[in-house]
Amino acid sequence: MLVIALDTSTPTVTAAVVELLRPHELTGAAAEPVRLLAEHTHTDPFAHAEYLMPLVDGAVADAGRTLRDVDAVVVGLGPGPFTGLRVGIATASALADGLGCEAHGVPSHDAIARRVPDRSGGLLVATDARRREVYVSAYGPDGRRTFGPAVLAPAVVGGELAAAGIAVGAVTGAGAELLATALPDLPFRSPERALGLGLVERAAPALLTGAVPGPLTPLYLRRPDATEPSARRSVLGPAGPAR
Repeated sequence: MLVIALDTSTPTVTAAVVELLRPHELTGAAAEPVRLLAEHTHTDPFAHAEYLMPLVDGAVADAGRTLRDVDAVVVGLGPGPFTGLRVGIATASALADGLGCEAHGVPSHDAIARRVPDRSGGLLVATDARRREVYVSAYGPDGRRTFGPAVLAPAVVGGELAAAGIAVGAVTGAGAELLATALPDLPFRSPERALGLGLVERAAPALLTGAVPGPLTPLYLRRPDATEPSARRSVLGPAGPAR
């Protein structure tokens, strides 16, 4: 099964082509069920729309495939800023519709956690939420999410984890540096695997069973900065102007 994996939840735009093998296609005890064929990225917090499709085209070409070969699309649902998530989700939906396949959404933090194979002691995923806040999720050694995703001020992250009875031994993600002052003893763990692999691994149970995907609902965790203005009130009152 050939899968396009997209993520626009952080300033780094990601497009990957991943092969997901069905159980009967695995040969040998060491066979990997998920194989990365190509992954292209570009970091620019203000140019998700400009770069995403060129990255998709480049990854597909590097994988030696065409879009007609694609069987499914997986997209990260965040948490992340409004504009970036909207670009990724809209692109995934349009691709799936045009290719006649399904688009599956997964939490981006779940995929980021899978980039770190060693989660012993617990792992905290942190990404930049702007406004001096951070998106955080915590994961146990088995990879299951135990906290979040939540948007918090860095200074309160440690207290919130403690209140929930969650222990973590390391942090990863593009927002980790935002926690350096609040959690100075928490070591950073560098990602060792491609994000595209994490996205497809997270969606694999649904992909392999043919489950109907749910709606691609973005995890904004807060309202967008831009809102529609409220209706103007007349300064003349309900009776209108005097004549």
